[in-house]
Amino acid sequence: MVHKFGIFDTVEDLNRAAAAQKAEGDLEALVSLAEENDIDREDAEDYYYSGEPGSCLCTPGMAAAGRLEREAEKLHLQSELKDWKDYILQLVVEEEPLARAVFEKKDKSLLEVLAAGLKRASNHRIRVSDAIIKAAGLPESAAYMGMCGRDELRHIVLDYYLGEAEK
Repeated sequence: MVHKFGIFDTVEDLNRAAAAQKAEGDLEALVSLAEENDIDREDAEDYYYSGEPGSCLCTPGMAAAGRLEREAEKLHLQSELKDWKDYILQLVVEEEPLARAVFEKKDKSLLEVLAAGLKRASNHRIRVSDAIIKAAGLPESAAYMGMCGRDELRHIVLDYYLGEAEK
């Protein structure tokens, strides 16, 4: 089933739609379908011209990465939050169950998972050494900072999208 903005319920639905466009010989419709789902034009063209049996437009990782990039664009991410998004992209490419969940669970969003990471960082603030604050030339009010490392972020992402902190 297609939702507004060309978002499909499953990766298989997206690939079936792409296969139909390929079978009709409509490269431009296939490219349009791919771009609506944040799949590169080059990937769509490669798929179109591929004579390989069983080939498809995209993998679950590609589809999930497209969705995350579309969501990230609206959030105007910078600095650490952009790094977190990039790390989540790495995870979805490496872990198919996570990729499927990111693409298919419409009630989940990058916004919410980043907010959970930020909350974790805020709740686990540490006091930075006065010597470091002084060496940085910062005021004493900068003495507290929160961090969320990659392992913690991975647990947050897996729990949020899959309902499990460990696979």
